[in-house]
Amino acid sequence: MTTQDILKVFSLSALIVVLGGCLVALEAIVPESEAIFDPRLVGTWELVSSSDVAVISRASDHSYAIEYLSEGKVSRFQARLGSLGDRPVLDVWATPSEGDVSEVYAGIMVAGHTLLVLDIGAGEVTAAALDLDALLVHLRTGQPALPHRLLDEQLVLHGTTAQVRATLGAYLASSGTLAEPMVWRRVAEGEAVVTPAPVPIPCFEAAAWREADELFRRDPNWVGGDGASSVVLGDGRILWLFGDSWIDPSGGHTRQGATLVSNSVAIQSGTNPETASIQFYWGQLADGRPAAIIPDEGEERHWFGNGVRVGDRLILFSNRVRSTTTGIGFESVGWAAWMVENPDADPSSWRMTRLTTPANPLGVLVGFAAVLTLGEHVVAFGSQDPVKSHPIYAVRWPVHQVGQGDLASPEWWAGDRLGWVPDASPTPRVPIFGNGQSDLTIHWDTETKRFLAFQHTGFGPADVMIRAAPSFTGPWSHPQMIFRPSDYYRPNVMIYSAKAHPVLTGADMVLTYATNTFEFGEQFSDPLIYYPRFVRLTRCISNSARD
Repeated sequence: MTTQDILKVFSLSALIVVLGGCLVALEAIVPESEAIFDPRLVGTWELVSSSDVAVISRASDHSYAIEYLSEGKVSRFQARLGSLGDRPVLDVWATPSEGDVSEVYAGIMVAGHTLLVLDIGAGEVTAAALDLDALLVHLRTGQPALPHRLLDEQLVLHGTTAQVRATLGAYLASSGTLAEPMVWRRVAEGEAVVTPAPVPIPCFEAAAWREADELFRRDPNWVGGDGASSVVLGDGRILWLFGDSWIDPSGGHTRQGATLVSNSVAIQSGTNPETASIQFYWGQLADGRPAAIIPDEGEERHWFGNGVRVGDRLILFSNRVRSTTTGIGFESVGWAAWMVENPDADPSSWRMTRLTTPANPLGVLVGFAAVLTLGEHVVAFGSQDPVKSHPIYAVRWPVHQVGQGDLASPEWWAGDRLGWVPDASPTPRVPIFGNGQSDLTIHWDTETKRFLAFQHTGFGPADVMIRAAPSFTGPWSHPQMIFRPSDYYRPNVMIYSAKAHPVLTGADMVLTYATNTFEFGEQFSDPLIYYPRFVRLTRCISNSARD
């Protein structure tokens, strides 16, 4: 394989790399503690020597998410920017999902980190890999020795991060160390798009709302569930959507002998959760045992995401999941949507139709996060994974089309320059922000006149976070902690699914989060676990904003 061939496979879209025939370090080359963020790398870039396109977005405070489109195939990466000596370098590693990478690349994909040396300009970036022949000579003669081996056409470095940085830093101090660079130019056709300035996060004081927690604990049969999305039905009625839910058919309000069903719903009457009434609903098997309100389909089951009412129809979005082959945990197999023809009836009498929903190459769980009606469109948000942090994508349909149950041809957000593109377009989709959660919420806050997003951050013990933007497409502020639940300090705790519910009253803003435990048996012994918890927010008197 020639150097040019290597760079083609190793091509970087303003810093994107498809690994192959190249340097691979088993440990990080740029540790998080030394990573920096250069906003000039964010955007859509095109390789000068081909039609390859890459989209770079911010994944966290010090890392990038990269989507690379070549010959109709989408590959994904993450990267950290740092330096070796006086050279700016990018540490890149692949983050593929099933079906991401073409068969051409699949055989040479290596789980590890690779390095590009950059020259960053305002509208152009050059990226060069290391010259492998020269590096191999350096490794064989340099001191101290760095553990390495040749694996087919890949040079694999086995040293620690510190060892690799020391060796490569010394190597880059010499001349003739780089392969022929690839040139990427920022896509700038047509008039420049004016991006609105970031907005500050509004100031809130947050506190647990224990009195409101009782709303979910009054029913003798429904004894816990997760998710807890809310949908406005009208006339003071609010629909709650839950994932896995415990149903006690004995009415004894206990999980001993209860049945775990895949989903359930509730109708709240009244907007203040402290004083409102609520009625829970689930399905029933022929023999009378509890079942999910949206039935399981073979090995697949449905966890509710979010929903929206459009006229006299209700559209509900779900994540299709199934148990892994090991029987431990679950995996997502796509998204689904259902239309309820009579949403004003009791859910036990709903007439539901499963809608045709197109798959997407990114594997985004459309509508598992927020779903909003904004002007003439219904906009649904989602990420690629039901658990881990991921970039958040947006799709939309005309309102009238959704009301007819037609979700077949959504438009995707593709960035400020291109705006919305058809589902069939090969244009890379651009996330509205990175480091999101699959079950966050986004809504327009009329008081501060900005969009607010709420989510949790962390795995196990987690905090509730807030961010703000002038438009739902951004630019979004960095997430900022607004509340740390007392459950954070409990052993084996899981805190997740933090969401806002702007329709609720009794506080300036109302949030919920879900709780669970890593010790499944504790669900039977701990009556506080596996119920959604309420948080009440009070706007700061000064109405000042946090930076």
